[in-house]
Amino acid sequence: MVRKKTQQQSLGVDTGGTFTDLVLAENGRLKVAKLPSTPADPAQAILQGMAGLCGPGPAPSLSIVHGTTVALNALLTGEVARTALVANSGLADLIEIGRQDRAELYALEPSKVHALVPRELRFEVGQRTWPAAEGEAQPGKPRSKGRSRSGGWVEVERPSARELDRLRARIAAAKPESIAICLVHSWADPAIEERVARALRPLGIPITTSSGLLREYREYERFSTAVVNAALVPRVRSYLANLQRAVGRASLSVLQSSGGSMDARRAGLEPARILLSGPAGGVIGAARAAAQLGFDRMVGIDMGGTSTDVSFHGAGGVRLDAPRIAGHPVALPALDLHTIGCGGGSWLTLDAGGEVRVGPRSAGASPGPVCYGKGQQLTLTDAHVLLGHLGQGSFLGGELALDGEAVERAFARWGCKTRAKRIERAQLALDVARSMMRRALGVMTMQRGENPAQLPLVAFGGAGGLHAAALAQSLGFACAILPKDAGVLSALGLALAPRARECSRSLLSPLPSWNEHSLFELLSQLERAARRELELEGADAARAKIAYQLDLRYLGQSYEIG
Repeated sequence: MVRKKTQQQSLGVDTGGTFTDLVLAENGRLKVAKLPSTPADPAQAILQGMAGLCGPGPAPSLSIVHGTTVALNALLTGEVARTALVANSGLADLIEIGRQDRAELYALEPSKVHALVPRELRFEVGQRTWPAAEGEAQPGKPRSKGRSRSGGWVEVERPSARELDRLRARIAAAKPESIAICLVHSWADPAIEERVARALRPLGIPITTSSGLLREYREYERFSTAVVNAALVPRVRSYLANLQRAVGRASLSVLQSSGGSMDARRAGLEPARILLSGPAGGVIGAARAAAQLGFDRMVGIDMGGTSTDVSFHGAGGVRLDAPRIAGHPVALPALDLHTIGCGGGSWLTLDAGGEVRVGPRSAGASPGPVCYGKGQQLTLTDAHVLLGHLGQGSFLGGELALDGEAVERAFARWGCKTRAKRIERAQLALDVARSMMRRALGVMTMQRGENPAQLPLVAFGGAGGLHAAALAQSLGFACAILPKDAGVLSALGLALAPRARECSRSLLSPLPSWNEHSLFELLSQLERAARRELELEGADAARAKIAYQLDLRYLGQSYEIG
């Protein structure tokens, strides 16, 4: 991993479902701004906040680091591009077959996530690569000259120029908006995918090759990651290009799920790397707050208007397994996060039995909670107002005043005719929300063998401080930390995020077959690739810090141990 020091003037921009937060870090000083998000066009709120902090026409020296949920929301809602998949003959359905595991083991009618590529947009080419010992036993087949350190690979079947021409014509007739090329052994030989990509580039459609994005073993996870990326490219690339034009000469970067920033142009081509962009900024800010108090590990709880993100941050920081996002494995580096649909703007509803439910639907930025003066649907924030946890004064520099009388009327419409009944229902809503958060915190701690008594709970986000003490006490955390500027901590983390690139490669080879020189040479290749990518983004790669990581497994095991 390659990292670069933060520039002197940096603007962190966190676009959430309810509020857009901005933090300007300049010569050690911070300026903050918080304003309602503009879901129809997120750039509007960003530009409005920038004008207040930086004045008109930001300087070219300004570095903007953006945390965005555009990619994540597109995947969650299914509003993705019409995507075509090119796979080996007989393997076009791999993205749907998956690992054949059951996420809901005891569900009588388990639900299955729909593949992002429908059957009619899956195409196949005749291509096969085998380990040399197997491939050389295939007579009359073309053989590649390349040999890998793991013993060599032989291409025993290669698509002809005529086959690639027919493939191009079929894809053109299907009119996709994006293409994912996923061939089984491309992790060992990326050239087999690049050959197909060259044949398809005349179509003028964005192309994602699985080996170009993730040169790692395990075809299902790699295929899924490439398909997710391809499905997001048109929307994310357009959004970031429009935002870059709007901010003018200022440099624009986007935070990756792993906690390092990358150039916006590159992010538009690899949007799968920024799926957890917004929440990752909060983890950086929370880890910094915990470190200032002497803790090198922490659990964070970021409660915003739409959701709550629970994170664990330790020595390694980056999660090794492939997290499922909207049901799809994305095998790229990511900070350790778990999200639930419970935020300050989450709707309060009654189920068929009359019990209070919180979320997952949210009032968002518009119309917002009832207490903001526009909404009609009660939210968790309204429960806090009724219980007196939030004052009746103005917020956001006088731009927002809470309407307690509107909340009283809304609870009355909810069937709470007496004040006592309203208080009871509001408290029940808080109890339900906190039980949801306790379960999420348990997933990140006790279910992993971590003792909360040895960890601080860092609470932030617009509503995190309202629940910090109760959650820390009920689960026995060492303490609860509420950082300064907790409401904009994610934006602060963005402003402080380093420029970073991660490069990886899989090798199927016993460790004793490697000597010190050959291992060093391979790591040096990855380092040079990471430095080269940073240099293309204008970073000073010569001053970058390098971190190596080996994920190994015992002979006979299926999965690695970091």
